[in-house]
Formats: sequence, C-alpha cells, structure tokens
Amino acid sequence: MSEPQIATTTVGRAFRRPSRSARAAGDVRDSHGGRRLATGITIAAALVIIGHLAHAVMIAPVFPPGPGPWPAWLAIVGVVGVGVISRLVSRLTPLPDVLYVVLLCALIVPVWLDISATMGLLHLGVTPTAAAATGAVLMPVAAIRGTRVPLVVSCAIGAVIAVSALFQISTAGHYTVTGLAVAASAVLPTVVAVIAINGFRRLVRRELDLSLVQSTVTTPRTAVGMRASEELAQLDFDAESLLDDVGSGRVALPLPPETAERAGGLAARLRVRLIEGRNDTWLRHAVTESAYLSNRVTVDDPGGLAGLLDHDQRDGLLLALWFLIGEPSKGAAVLAAQVTCREPEDTADPKSPDVLLSIDVSGVVRRRVAAATWDAVDTVGTYTVVAGAESFRIDIECRADPSVSTGATAVRRATRPRGTR
Repeated sequence: MSEPQIATTTVGRAFRRPSRSARAAGDVRDSHGGRRLATGITIAAALVIIGHLAHAVMIAPVFPPGPGPWPAWLAIVGVVGVGVISRLVSRLTPLPDVLYVVLLCALIVPVWLDISATMGLLHLGVTPTAAAATGAVLMPVAAIRGTRVPLVVSCAIGAVIAVSALFQISTAGHYTVTGLAVAASAVLPTVVAVIAINGFRRLVRRELDLSLVQSTVTTPRTAVGMRASEELAQLDFDAESLLDDVGSGRVALPLPPETAERAGGLAARLRVRLIEGRNDTWLRHAVTESAYLSNRVTVDDPGGLAGLLDHDQRDGLLLALWFLIGEPSKGAAVLAAQVTCREPEDTADPKSPDVLLSIDVSGVVRRRVAAATWDAVDTVGTYTVVAGAESFRIDIECRADPSVSTGATAVRRATRPRGTR
C-alpha cells in the first residue's frame, strides 16, 4: 500500500496526510473549481493580448519599411498554438516537464523579434507589443502549472523591455515613461493572476482540509483514523505475507534471524497500535490528520472521554478549534490550543456533567475571537471563559451521548431521574 503523501508544509515541518485524503486535498488545479479559475484567467489573458494586438495595429504605420511587428506576433501564435495542442493532448495526464520548459524557452523568440523591431523607435512612440503580450501568455500557464516560474519569466520579460527603453532615454525623452509603462504591463497581469491563484488554492485547501477532518465526527468512540487504518492495513499485509511464506515452506522453521527480527518488529508495531487505539478518539484523529491543526492543537484525553460526545457536540468542538486556531497568525504570537478532557470529581451526583472539557488558547485575546466561535462552543455544552493578557481558557461542561456512554457514565445516566438530560 502506498505511503502517506505530503499535502502541505506548516510552520517549518512537513505534514504527512494519508494518501486517500492527500489525493483529494492536493488536486486543486483540475477540480474543486480550479478548472473554472483557469478558464477565467485564460479569458482575461486573451483580452490583454487582444489589447496589445490592437496597439500593434495602431502603431504599425509608424514602423520603417519592413515586416514591422508581425514576425514577433506570428511567433506568439506559434508558441500558443503548440501549447494549446499539447494541453488538449495531455489533458488526462500532467504536461511533461520537458515540453513545459521548451514552451517557456520558446517565448524568447517573440520577445527578441519584437525588441529588435522596435529598438531605436521609441522617440516615435513605437513600443514593444508582442513582447508585452508574452507576459499575458503566462497567465493561464500559472493556473495550469505552478505560479513561481511564470512569475519569474514575466518579470524577466518586463526587465528586458524596461532595459530597452532605458537604452533609448537620450533620444526618446518623455516617451521613456511610455516604454517603462509597457514593461510594467508585461508583468502586472501575471502578478494579479498569481495573487488570485494562490488565494484560491489556499482557500480551497483550507475548506477541503476542514471537510476531510469533519468526517471523523461520525466515527465510533475508539475507531482508528485514516492514517491509522492505512498503517494497520500495511501491517496486516506484511503479517499475511510472512505467514504465507512460512505456511508454503518458503521460510523454514525455526525462522532465520532476519525473518525472526522482522516478525518481532511486526508484533511490536501491532501491540503499539492496539494500545494506542484504546484511547484514540475522533478528536485525536481530527487534530492529527489536519494540516492546519496538527501543529497547533494538543489533546490531553487519557480516558478517551471525547468519544462520549454526540455528533453535534463533536462538530461544534471541531468548528470552535478551527475558528480559534485554523486561521494563520497575523502577529508575532503563535496560535496554539490545548484541549483537556476530564471526568468530574463528583461522579455520583446525577446533576454533574459527564465530561469536563477545557480549551486553553494562547496567542489571541478573547475580544478578537469571531462570534461564530461562541455559537460553536455553545453546541458542545455550558461554557465559561477565563480571560488573560494574551490568552484565555474555555471551560465546558458536557453531557455525553447515551448511545456511546460506558462505565461510570452509563451508571450515572441510568440512576438519573426521568426528564434530566
């Protein structure tokens, strides 16, 4: 079975998401609205290119006798045509890196042809058009592939246009400003596209992370999470392979030292997983499997009491943690939270809560917490807030779900008068 994939990197360390959810969270380019974003950016790029083409038509009569700006524009048509055909052919598979690099390098041709055709004509108001349009060509490329390389290439194109304008400053005079504006027009559309793409992908990853993590609220009290289930499946496969080798005679008895060491390692890993699974609740899985909560939230629940909460309480607690910690910290303080679950001291009192839950939040003050957070906390139970200078604590008294209550909690529920929650 495949190993967990790296979904994102948070606060200086790699977060490893189970491969099943990594595939869903990682594909934000061709799904989850990514295709529509790429289509919109492509339309915007086409409008920018048409604008530069109209400018080229207007200044074409000013050019000296010769081909004018049209060889550069024909080169752009050739590069874009090859790129479109390649994208249509490789729609079901990623664009090969070699072809991607070749297409980027091919953009040098229209830039060089356009700069050569317009060099020395800035004093007449003649500026590069095809070279500036080349920057807009990179907008859909940034939506399909990564954003860094197209941004760097567009900045390089803008720098070339700016340098060509500055070389003509002695003869161009105030037209130099026009040349620099054209250089900026080669970079600005790509910058805007990159900002929009990064913001969209960041939003989609956050929403997908929350959606994937919310699946843990429906699990039984001590069910394993996605990561643990993949580990158990791998352990089961390794154990079956070893037993099959022994049963078929491929491995003789007594076991050779290397095989015996392998069997001992499998047994130890299974024991560790079974021991950990006794108190592994949905809350621990939700925190562990979230790229945004895993490095900020710690869970102190040795008795697995979080598993006693019902679906609405679990969903409210998860949303509260998400609202409190899921947003990136804007200041110097690092957002962090510790969730502690304990039983009340007076377990014989029918009016006492089933679970005492506290959330210690640091790095933010209470007045900066969104109102939706308190609505989510209210669904968990009756709460009080103890405020501090740069932190606060939320103490929640929770009534457990009778369908999952066990042990002393079940006994207390059975002895309560009717009508008591």
